[in-house]
Amino acid sequence: MSAAGTGSRRLRLLGWLVVGINLVLAARLVQIQVFEHDSYLSRAERQWKHRIPMPARRGNIYDRNGRPLALSATTWRVGVSTSRVTDPDATAGIVCCNLPSEEIDAAGLARRIRDARGGHLVVARAAALSREALDAFSRRPEITHEQLGDRVYPMGGVGASLIGFHREESDGTVLDTGLEKGLARWLAGEAGEAWEYESAHRGQTLGKEVLRSARDGRDVVLTLDAELQAICEDLLVDAVEECSASGGTALIVDPRDGSVLAAADTPVVRGRGGAGLAPESWDNFNFNGVYEPGSVFKIFTSAALLGRSAITTDTSYDCADNDFGGFRIRNSEGHDYGVMDFTEGFVHSSNVYFARAAFNLRKSELYRDLRAFGFGTRTRFPYPGQAAGLLQEPEKWSGRTLPTMAIGQEIGVTPLQLAMAAAAVANGGRLYAPRVVREVKASATEPGVVEPAVLRGRVIAPELAARLREVMAQVVERGTGVAAAVPWVRVAGKTGTAQKAVPGRGYVPGLYMSSFLAMVPAGEPRLVILTMLDEPDYAHHYASQSAAPLCGRIITEIGRSTDWLDGAGTTARVAADRSEAGGRVPDLLYTSAVKARARLARAGLKAAGDAGDGVVVAQRPTAGTVCAPGTEIELTVAPASVRGRSDGLLCPDLTGLSNREVRRRAAGLGVPIRIEGVGYVNHQQPAPGEPLGAEGMTVRMVARWR
Repeated sequence: MSAAGTGSRRLRLLGWLVVGINLVLAARLVQIQVFEHDSYLSRAERQWKHRIPMPARRGNIYDRNGRPLALSATTWRVGVSTSRVTDPDATAGIVCCNLPSEEIDAAGLARRIRDARGGHLVVARAAALSREALDAFSRRPEITHEQLGDRVYPMGGVGASLIGFHREESDGTVLDTGLEKGLARWLAGEAGEAWEYESAHRGQTLGKEVLRSARDGRDVVLTLDAELQAICEDLLVDAVEECSASGGTALIVDPRDGSVLAAADTPVVRGRGGAGLAPESWDNFNFNGVYEPGSVFKIFTSAALLGRSAITTDTSYDCADNDFGGFRIRNSEGHDYGVMDFTEGFVHSSNVYFARAAFNLRKSELYRDLRAFGFGTRTRFPYPGQAAGLLQEPEKWSGRTLPTMAIGQEIGVTPLQLAMAAAAVANGGRLYAPRVVREVKASATEPGVVEPAVLRGRVIAPELAARLREVMAQVVERGTGVAAAVPWVRVAGKTGTAQKAVPGRGYVPGLYMSSFLAMVPAGEPRLVILTMLDEPDYAHHYASQSAAPLCGRIITEIGRSTDWLDGAGTTARVAADRSEAGGRVPDLLYTSAVKARARLARAGLKAAGDAGDGVVVAQRPTAGTVCAPGTEIELTVAPASVRGRSDGLLCPDLTGLSNREVRRRAAGLGVPIRIEGVGYVNHQQPAPGEPLGAEGMTVRMVARWR
């Protein structure tokens, strides 16, 4: 074959080869473009297009007066796409100049950029950027800035355990507590979705395509008053320290609509900057703590007893008889009161009185009345982990449950339950659901008011509620709550001292929960205030020594620095003036009979019969009782013959005796006694065996006797 034929054949073969290759390529192209189009499109989209969430702006939280408690702020994640950096030093300088709060070293950042070797470097994870900083970063393609949402708390630690916190971790985990979690249905909003398109350069995007717009959360206005909250927190911290307590709470409620105004708890969070706060710092005892209330509970026992006509205010019991056939119930401090009617039993908080009166009720009656007040059920307060308390059904009660529950034992309550039940007494019988949301804003111009919710229209008759408030006022004026009294407004209150029960250990000797429940002003209450100290030292373990003074300080500060009680003192002052004109019985105990008669005369009263000479060791009516002018006051006076005797009367040994025992010993001797401190005698003057004179005895007490 000629050379020309051979060349022609080779050309034809080459042509067929080219055609064959083109056919294969065309077939492959058809396969990719037609038959495998969706698969390759999906692979491509996964490489350069990503579905990302469009975060919703979280709603802000304000107190009732518009003070911001929690705000959503825009922050930015700032980074450097090091593959696009041409001058590490210049890039580092621009970043550092516009992130002054981050305190980043420019030279160190330049080294990190070089070491990244083309990777993406995150410089700040949540930075607040000015408009100038954003403009500067936008002009530098190697600097990335991703918009984020953040949560700031302008008032710092005020109300921290109530408000809680909301935080989104870098891995997408959401951490939230308190009302930030409980009100999420309004605050959270609804996230949207978008496609984000990436360029071939790492760290640089080509933009976003919105698939579904985000729906922002709604702003919430709380019933909380940040000023009252701060007052409670500051004074609670002082009281816990003063009483060497392990903790405490202070809760304020508006009884007129059930609004929670303040809810302080320990440990008090002073600032939001510490990431290492213990978990209990975010757990508010007012809502999820349960304890036995002690004598505070006699308010609701009284409501059941009087409301069902099981007793009248004239019903009397011998309160020195503490034998209940198989068990004993004692009065606090071992008081052996004699015969007392309802008012005196309540004012002096006689356990024996209420334990005996309770037997006039059926178990089912007391149970139903306590359930009607809301005990044993969770409230509607939107706080996570809220406790229901403990109120067993009557079938599970033992033989002593009825009398012990009447004095606040064998029942567990939360402070919020106790305050809301007291609010029903304060407002004349309406039991409200606790209200914390005052307003939910649909927009800046469309507020949505959240109305108060009445759970029961009448849990107690208005007349009975007024009667209970009056005897509670006498508790503060002449009973166990005198430390809560303030001079410019009449306060109604009740003390409660309960031995603390520890799970697995039962009642622990020496551990107490001391509470005080107040309504102010007593006639038409605007505020219900509950204070509680957990495990105060022995010198302050009675509520009269710890929780009551704390409540008095809170009321004083509210009157001094807020308008909540403006004008409330007028009625109280008029009533006080009227009472003085009518004859308020002064406290005459342990004064001389001569001075007692003079003080009675100044009050428009007089001593019954010939009181003789000596020291007053008992009086009836008790101090603080309002009597008509000229009323005779019965005084028990120790014989005058022993006062100032010089016939060898010697001072007894008082070492280790309690306050009550020392007073009895002095009364028996007919000499005055001066007591310094609380607890047990560790020093006395005169010394044991030395002669007693007209000046009597002086003793110093210590909290614990060993």
